[in-house]
Amino acid sequence: MQAAVTMVEALRAALHDALADDERVVVLGEDVGRLGGVFRVTDGLADAFGAHRCQDTPASEAGIVGLAVGMAMAGYRPVVEMQFDAFAYPAFEQIASHVAKMRNRTRGAVGLPMVIRVPYGGGIGAVEHHSDSSEAYYAHTAGLKVVTPATVPTPTRCCGRPTRSCSASPSDSTGLGRTSNSRCAPKGSARRWRDAPAPTPRWSPTVRP
Repeated sequence: MQAAVTMVEALRAALHDALADDERVVVLGEDVGRLGGVFRVTDGLADAFGAHRCQDTPASEAGIVGLAVGMAMAGYRPVVEMQFDAFAYPAFEQIASHVAKMRNRTRGAVGLPMVIRVPYGGGIGAVEHHSDSSEAYYAHTAGLKVVTPATVPTPTRCCGRPTRSCSASPSDSTGLGRTSNSRCAPKGSARRWRDAPAPTPRWSPTVRP
């Protein structure tokens, strides 16, 4: 009988596959490297791929997402981890004003193939900052899509290639063609991503980690 796989293990496998398949994928966030993430989702990834592919960042959510936006514009495919859902509020302006709108703002010239994975709850039992479920904010922001996997196979099947394989709708009512940003939020782990393929900007050469 096959051993049971937890949601954390499924998310870790999906990230491992993405890092192995595309050298442009970089995981970044608070404690994702040496510690392996607050829920240990990224445990072992820095050892397997190096600190330059699984990077610890300062405790600045707005700065982390802003860095990821710049990396995505330059040709990387960043995967950001926020430690808890309510910790992402300082980055809301970056997400709503830039992550959601860059493709439309540039008339399709610049896409942002990036992931923002955000846990919530997770058995912590703490009210302040740890147990918010703020997906409604993102679900009502044009250019963003919210997804929550309900079963263990979902992260691997839907997010196993988080920066390229989940299909985006060709357009929406606001004309944000092929822009989406999704959020997978199981009990204790979640993921947001923009899955539209990003063309390399005309003014920048191909960037490799």
